[in-house]
Amino acid sequence: MTYLPLRRVRALAIACPLLLAPPALAFDASGNEVADTFFQIIEAGKAAVTGYDRVEESGGKVTITGLRAALDDGGKTTRLTIAETSFQDAEVDADGGLTAGAMAMSGVTIEDQQDGNDVRVTAALIAIDDPVLPSAATIKAKADSDAMAPGYSRAEITGILIDTEKDGKIPIASVVAVVDEMDGDLPTAGSLTVKGIEITAASLDEDGRKSLTDLGYDKLVLGLALEAEWDPDAGVLDISDLTISGAEAATLNASLTLKGMTREVFAKLEAAQGNPEEAMSIMQGLEVVSLALRLDNESLVDRLLDAQAKESGASREEFVGQLSAALPMLLSVIGNPDFQQKVASAATTFLKDPQSISATAAPAAPVPFAQLLGAAMIAPQTLPNLLGVTIAANQD
Repeated sequence: MTYLPLRRVRALAIACPLLLAPPALAFDASGNEVADTFFQIIEAGKAAVTGYDRVEESGGKVTITGLRAALDDGGKTTRLTIAETSFQDAEVDADGGLTAGAMAMSGVTIEDQQDGNDVRVTAALIAIDDPVLPSAATIKAKADSDAMAPGYSRAEITGILIDTEKDGKIPIASVVAVVDEMDGDLPTAGSLTVKGIEITAASLDEDGRKSLTDLGYDKLVLGLALEAEWDPDAGVLDISDLTISGAEAATLNASLTLKGMTREVFAKLEAAQGNPEEAMSIMQGLEVVSLALRLDNESLVDRLLDAQAKESGASREEFVGQLSAALPMLLSVIGNPDFQQKVASAATTFLKDPQSISATAAPAAPVPFAQLLGAAMIAPQTLPNLLGVTIAANQD
């Protein structure tokens, strides 16, 4: 359920403005330079503009009504329709690229199949500030999906609905991506916010529906926020905040700082997409500077404890006592008695009064991925000391 929404949201945020096509131009020229350039950019990839109703220009605004496009990939067809596409103060560059003060698409629909499952994704509005669309020649030269992604200072998608034949409907209120800084054509600072991901009991299979309703939920409304900054010269990637939240459930916060993420490493990782083994090999040169995780409970942990206690035929207090007593034995597999005791103590405190629990890794010096992998395979009990891990419960 999680993978599909994220994949479709990304498609709306990045691929929608530039859905692709066959080498020969399929559209009828409108005579408007901005609109025809946009059509050419679309058709520089793997899709075709199959039609549009009309193109109008007034007061520096170009509007395309009823745009239709199709992508045929290995016999699978993806169809895109946009009720209205508009460009404000747009210009065509000498190389055929397209820039504008703003770009908006309303009434967006994408229809395709994923693993034999009919999928229909709609968005009420996609609004992009300061869009920069690469030329058709650039897209053809690079011949990859990243070449078609537009640059922008801010992009917002609202009123998203993911409708899958097998998995039901998932509405998402909004997705906002902000680019604060750029290094050439690479974003180096920005944020992503996703609000109102609604998971209802009706959208789940029988087991999932039971799990949700047993916890007293008819639906869960989830959100995500990410803030990150990358210094390609120093090779430092700082994910200062990654927050996943659920109303009346819990909030998970994470942060991570890595060294070694230079432009060269980034380019190699981009080239290694679809090759996990090669990507893992490249990542072994990265170093972990710090890592932090924190879970703040709103009611989810209480609901889980109550449900588990009911299933075991005990009161919640009795169940928590049994679980706490079993922790030392369960944690003995770590093989680090001092760390095991700290984890057991923090976990017991949290289980008795579930407010928050956190884990922080702050090594004395950055630790290479290769060293972490080696320790994990040969001496996993050394990892907590190697990373300088601390555990705390119910602390501000």
